[in-house]
Order: sequence, then C-alpha cells, then structure tokens
Amino acid sequence: MVNILRMDFYRAIRSKSFWILLGSLVVLGLIAMGSISYMLSPEFMQTMQNASGAAASSGFQFGISTPGGEQIDMSEVSQSIDQAQYMLSGLTPMALIGNIFMNGGGLACLFVVFIAIFFAAEFENGFSKNVFTASPSRTVYLLTRAVEIVLFAIVFTLVTAAATLAGAAIFGIETVAASTGDMALWFALVVLVLSGMGMLTALFVWLTRKMAAAIAIGIVVGSGLVVSIVQALLPLFPDIEHLGDFTLYACMRSLGVGLDGGLSVAHIAAVSLVFLVGYAALSLLILKKKDV
Repeated sequence: MVNILRMDFYRAIRSKSFWILLGSLVVLGLIAMGSISYMLSPEFMQTMQNASGAAASSGFQFGISTPGGEQIDMSEVSQSIDQAQYMLSGLTPMALIGNIFMNGGGLACLFVVFIAIFFAAEFENGFSKNVFTASPSRTVYLLTRAVEIVLFAIVFTLVTAAATLAGAAIFGIETVAASTGDMALWFALVVLVLSGMGMLTALFVWLTRKMAAAIAIGIVVGSGLVVSIVQALLPLFPDIEHLGDFTLYACMRSLGVGLDGGLSVAHIAAVSLVFLVGYAALSLLILKKKDV
C-alpha cells in the first residue's frame, strides 16, 4: 500500500492536469478577489452614480436588460451594488471562500475532474497492470485509492482557501474573524464532502474505464445539476421535501455559508461518511468483478 501511494503521488506530481487544475484555482481566486475589491471601492460606486445621473439629465433611461427583456434602471442597480458591498464586507473567511468556490460547485467540479483524469489514466496507459501485479488484492487497491482521494481533497481545499485568503489580503478585503477551531472543523467537513464526491467519480472510472464518461459524471455531481432539479421538484411532495438535505451537494452548499449554513455539523459529517463508505463498497464489488 505504501509503495502504491508513493508511485501514485510521484505520478500526480508529474501530471500536467494536477498543476493546471490547482493553478486554475489560484487564478480564479485572485481574479474573484480583484473583482470584489473593485466592487467595494468608492470609485466603482461613483462611476455607477455618475452614469445614472448623466442618463437622467439627458432624458434617456440608462439601465441593464435582463435575459427576459426587462429593463432595470441604473438607480436600482446602484442600490443592489450597495447592498452587495454591505454583504461582502461582513463575510467570515469560510463564507468568502464558499461564495467563490462552493456555492456554484467550482471547487467540487475541478476536484472531480482531476480524480477522473488521474484514475482513468492508469487504465489507458497500462499503469494499472503494474499496480495489480505488485498488489493483486482489490481491497488493498481500493483502500489505497480512498486514502489518495482524501489526501487530494486536502490539497485542493488547502490551495483554494490559501488562494482566496491571499487574494483578500492582497486586495485589502476585510473579513469577520473566525476561531481557529471553527476554521479547522469547516475545513475537515469540506474535505469529507469532496472525498465523497471523489469516490463516486472513482466508482464510475472503475465501472466504465473511460476518462470522458467519468469526467462527465464528475461534473454533473460536482455542479449539483441533478440534485438541483430534484430539489426543485421536491416541494411538490411535502412529506419528502427534506430529503434534498441528504445529498453531498446540499452539504457543500451549506458549508459555502460556513458552519451555520442551515445543516448541522453532525448532519454533514454523517451524510458524507455514508456516501463515502457506500460508494467505496460499491467500488469494491465492481473491482472484484472486472478484470484489468
């Protein structure tokens, strides 16, 4: 198991996808913080107010058209921006990271894409034959991959948090202080939820042995596309409406606000562990039935 871990991490370090996806997180974090910094600046509000005043004095209605064709006046836009500034200036570090990378599924999508590429590559380049020759036990293989998924989830979460907070420091975005204990607990829960999503992606890698299929499934899981559709329909059935909270995507969205996002710490931990263990059990069945 130790030898497989050593080989895989050497393979990950030499993998272009690993550095490209981590680099994407850093770039996105810096761009997002730069954009927020500009929105919070007095110059931006002054520009919006000047545009609104100039439009009013000239007799034209200056605004923004929505996709539905509705015209929003610039004064209303200025009020919305003012409200956004107020909200953004009072976020905790967890909520700041969550608003950028978790509520829209950005972190999850990039992570599962890497898992799909990395795990599927060993079947496409024949590396899996060496692995199963050195350690023919499918149980050991699965345990090794589960450990790797958790470790990779730690790396991706750490880089995301570091890039966002570094960007906030560079651009002077202030956040509400949070205790070290809360930050550590939040970080652990994010890693746990990501690990569950990664294990599901790995399951489809071992089921299909196709990189493209695993990437597609991973993106659907990470973005919460299916879950969002189901949650939109659940209000039609009041007796089971709460089932939407028992998904990895719901747990990730809750963590996108922080530890007080609506779902309790125990709920998120329990749901994530159930999915992680369940996907691992299904993966073991698939691995025992499929040849290399």
